[in-house]
Amino acid sequence: MTDEVIARGAAQANDDEPADYATAIYGSLLVTGIVAVQWRHDASAEAIALHLVISMVVFWLAHAWSRIINQRMRGPISIRHGGSIAMAETPLLVAAVPPAIVLALARVTGASTDVVLAAALVVCIAQLFVWGIVVGRAAHSSWWLALRVAIIDSLLGVAIVGLKVIILH
Repeated sequence: MTDEVIARGAAQANDDEPADYATAIYGSLLVTGIVAVQWRHDASAEAIALHLVISMVVFWLAHAWSRIINQRMRGPISIRHGGSIAMAETPLLVAAVPPAIVLALARVTGASTDVVLAAALVVCIAQLFVWGIVVGRAAHSSWWLALRVAIIDSLLGVAIVGLKVIILH
């Protein structure tokens, strides 16, 4: 999904506000956390991929529902508007796709679960970096400032992985 599609979805959810990339970044951070926490010796890569997708669908539903309820508190909304709100939350789902694909390919590649999980985490952090560039360029005219935003986004992902290592191992 391109950032233009995501921006349109966000704009449709609330026509008077500019594009909101927070859901995409939050989704990417959430995916990183889910993959990192699932890294244990007894789990298969396929099971982790399934857990990731199911978890992200539940988080997407929760986010969409909470935004719909928030809008509903201000007055009635149409089913179409509710659908637009749910569509604006789809970047949360899209964030799971690249790492889930990497995890699902474990059986095809014959790689160990540890190798595939490491690759999925690299993909998660790379995804955060890309979102940082997108947001940084939207907010700043300087590539240097956009790069700084991307580095900060990536470091948040690395911090999530680091906390998993410190706390769970």
